[in-house]
Amino acid sequence: MKNYLVKKVVISVLTLLIVILILFLAMDLMPGTPFNNPKLSPEQREMLKSAYGLDKPVLIRYLIYVKNMFKGDFGVSYALAIDTPVSELIIKRMPVSMAIGGAALALGSIGGLILGFTAAFTKYYIKKFGKIIDGICILISILGISIPSYIIAIALSYFVGFKFRLLPLVYDFRNPAGSSIMAVLSLSFVVCAVITRYARDEALEVLKSDYVLFAMTQGIRGPSLLFRYIIRNSFIGVITVMAMMFVGLMTGSLVTEQIFSIPGIGFLLTSAINAKDYNVVISLSFVFAALFIVVRLLLDIIYVLLDPRVRVVNDRR
Repeated sequence: MKNYLVKKVVISVLTLLIVILILFLAMDLMPGTPFNNPKLSPEQREMLKSAYGLDKPVLIRYLIYVKNMFKGDFGVSYALAIDTPVSELIIKRMPVSMAIGGAALALGSIGGLILGFTAAFTKYYIKKFGKIIDGICILISILGISIPSYIIAIALSYFVGFKFRLLPLVYDFRNPAGSSIMAVLSLSFVVCAVITRYARDEALEVLKSDYVLFAMTQGIRGPSLLFRYIIRNSFIGVITVMAMMFVGLMTGSLVTEQIFSIPGIGFLLTSAINAKDYNVVISLSFVFAALFIVVRLLLDIIYVLLDPRVRVVNDRR
């Protein structure tokens, strides 16, 4: 198991380095510079590029960036907040995105698990009436997956925020909880739909498995059968989806943050791309990739804890 995790960590570090290299090459190919102030002359732009080291070859800049990155230095902003450390910009905005993303993930996951398990249990045990409940849950899931979150965000913004004035239209630092409700709802609807579908399919598969039938023949029923055999084994598949959605929600929704003017890292990323602020774009992309990889590593560990079969396979490697 130890060798398996070490191998995963090495692969993860190499993946991050490749991601950063691709970002450097992509940003270098984009037209324009971070210094787009019309008042600047061509000579002044060249002086600024030289002062920030942007006149060096892209591979040299990549190596310098990686070296500084391992020291915890992500450079400074060139355009959005001139000479402000990028790490400071991210630290200020990350809590906002994490709070909204965490609330959306929790709300959507709870709703999705309830709907998914309800659909599976009623279909398996109640048969005819259960098919109706199962169909309703599937319809909700299809609608949630089909309708983009920004459409739901726009609808909530118009009806709840503008027409009926029940909630603030944009994010307000004086009322962060109240002004985040519509963003949380719009993001959680998609989460709920996806989790509903996966939880239903996983639970139905577990209910039909041989080990559940064997447990029932041994007299194991009720809460013991439900939590120890059915829900626990259903979570192995569902938790993968939850983990991947966790990364997307924790790092902010680009469009949703724009709609509600939420000062999160999603809003920061879109602004940095428009301004071609190299360091901000690359640093945020690095944070996103690092979060994704860390979650994948934690997911591997959780698999081992939940499923003994995974532990046996890893021990043989």
